[in-house]
Order: sequence, then C-alpha cells, then structure tokens
Amino acid sequence: MSNFITILKKELLDIVRDRKTLVFTLILPILIYPLMFKFMSSSMEQAQTDVQKEINIYIDGDTDSLMAKTITALENIKTPDVESPTEALKNGDIQLIINIPENFDENIAAGKNDTIDLLIDEESNKSMLASSLVSDIYDNYKNTIIEERLTANGIDPSILKPFDINVKSGINTDNDNINGVASMLLTMIPTLIVILMVSSTVGMAADLGAGEKERFTFEPLLSTSAKRSSLLWGKITALCTVSFLALIANLAAMVFSMQKFMSFGEESINFNLEPATILGMLVVGCLVLVTLSALQISVSIYARSTKEANSYLAAITMPTMILSFLPYMMDAKGINPAFFNIPITNAICLMKEFTVGIFDVKHIALVIGWHLVYIVASIMFAKFMFSKEEVIFRN
Repeated sequence: MSNFITILKKELLDIVRDRKTLVFTLILPILIYPLMFKFMSSSMEQAQTDVQKEINIYIDGDTDSLMAKTITALENIKTPDVESPTEALKNGDIQLIINIPENFDENIAAGKNDTIDLLIDEESNKSMLASSLVSDIYDNYKNTIIEERLTANGIDPSILKPFDINVKSGINTDNDNINGVASMLLTMIPTLIVILMVSSTVGMAADLGAGEKERFTFEPLLSTSAKRSSLLWGKITALCTVSFLALIANLAAMVFSMQKFMSFGEESINFNLEPATILGMLVVGCLVLVTLSALQISVSIYARSTKEANSYLAAITMPTMILSFLPYMMDAKGINPAFFNIPITNAICLMKEFTVGIFDVKHIALVIGWHLVYIVASIMFAKFMFSKEEVIFRN
C-alpha cells in the first residue's frame, strides 16, 4: 500500500509539473467555453437581426398582385435586380424566390384556391429565417382574406376559433414557461461528459507510459522495490484523479458559460439539476473513466514513443466518440433497452435518463454491471501488458 501511495504521489507530481498538460486540460477549456458560447449566442442573434433589418427577395409571376405589393411594401424587404434568381439564391445574393401564380388576385376574389411557392436555400440560416418571417406575413394576410370572406357572407369570423390552446409545463408546475432550449442543451451534457473525459486523458496517458520510455525513467522505476501492480495502479489512479478533476472543471465552466453567455431572444438558459442527478452522472462518469484510463495506460505502455502512443490512442478515442454520439438525438424517456448493452452508449443513455429525473433500477443495475465487467477486463488487460517484458522494454 505504501508503494502504491508513493507511486501515486510521484505520478501526480509529474503531471502537475507538466505545465502544458495543465494548460490544455484545465485552464484552456475554462477560458474557451465563455468565448465559445458567447460567440454562438452572438452569431444567432446577429443572424436574426440581419434578417429583420433586410431581406433580399425575387418575385416571379404576378408581380402586380396585392400579395406582391404587401411584401414589397415592408421597409426591410428589398428586391434587387438579378439575371439568374436561382444562381443568386445559391450565392446568397437573395434569400428567397417567391413564385406568385398569374391572375392571383382574380382567383382569390373568385373564391378559388391558389398556391404561392417560397424557394429557399436550405443551406443558409439567413434564408431559413427569412422564409419563416415571410410565411408569417402571408399567414396573417391569408387570415385577413378568410375573415373578409366570412364577413361578406354574414358569418362571424370567430367561428373559426372555437377554443385556444395554452401549452404549459406539466412537470414544472411552479413555472408556466417552457424552457425548450435548456432541455435540449441538458440532453447534450452526457455526450459532452464522455468526450471531455476522452480528450483530457489522451495526452496524460501517452506521457505516463511512452513518455517514461522516452525519458529513460521507466527502467529505473521498475528496478525499485515497488511491485508492478503498485506501479500500474498508481498510474491508473493518477490518470483517473487528474482526469476527474478536469472533468468537473470543464463541466462547471461549460454549464456556467451556457447560463451566463447564451440566450435565444428573450429565452434565457437555466438548468435545474437535482443532487441525485449530479451524483448519478458522476458515478457513471467515474466508471467510464476507469475503463478508459486502464485501456489508455495499456496502449501507452506498448508504444515506443509518445508520438506512436497518440496514434494508437486514436484507435480508442474515435470509436468512443462515435459511440457517445449514438444516443445524442434519442428521447430520454423512450430509449430502446438494447442500447443499455452497448459500451459507452449505455452510460450516456443512463445519464440522459438521470437528466429528466428517471432512475430506473433495472437500467442502473444493467449499466453498472456491464461497466464492472469492462473495468475488470480493462485492468486485467493492463496487468497482462504490464507483465510482458517484450512490451515494457519495446523500444
């Protein structure tokens, strides 16, 4: 036990002394998150402001119709001359092409139905926003025509609105406002947890094994009285400790930045995480962290250099990130039970359930059981790699 503590102190001291590791895993993300979310929020608000300020459109068809005059009468609507409307839409010179059928006013006056086509650039956010804005204007105009027809026939237009629908939260009864953006971002956190854990451990893992070989400090360490099991546990525990601290620091900075710097119009971001949710996510995160750390240490010990170790560690990092994105768009309250048997994915599915207040005992037992198997298997593999002389002295 004393040898393990000594090795753990030594590894932690080496990590702390490495300023590059501390900067890239702890300090830099904390500084980047506020800037990133502020930039995202500003970009969204700027796109909305640009659309409200000016929309460039091209009207094809009956340009003398009331529908055409209604839209062109608005101050923020511009109709630049373009030779090829389709090309101009593709290049971003205009945001919409409006096709109004010929004799549109006559058809409407005769009580006929007609169709106006809005051609948009689905690859442009500004075009999508412009389409939404113009559609609202035309919907209002359409309702006006309907009311006029009903009034002309002696019918009260209110007959079309026998009741109103008021959407409120049935879960958070203390607050009638539904914060959909916060709910969406909350379901992203489990995926971000795993990604942060993987990204924060790669550099440290490469240094703990292959880095020692490059510095020629691995052989002297093996010649001490400490058992190889103590060396292995010391390295794994040191990696888990620093990575867990980095995870907490990153998550705290991320949630704070989301709440402080992100907003969608008048809708502010506000997370309400229960203590049980936070505790559950930390426990599951720790289980994933131990498995990943043991595998990364094994790969690092096998590699000849940190450069080679980073290449091999990519073989762990990429599949982990892919598996972490599988449940990204899943409804936390309708996850297929089969996903609770897939490595990494099952941890994220369980954490997604925690974020919406679901604590299913069967799912918790299944995921924890699987992760105990992963931990045992990864540690046994690490011990196997650490016992092979041809692996340790591979240089």
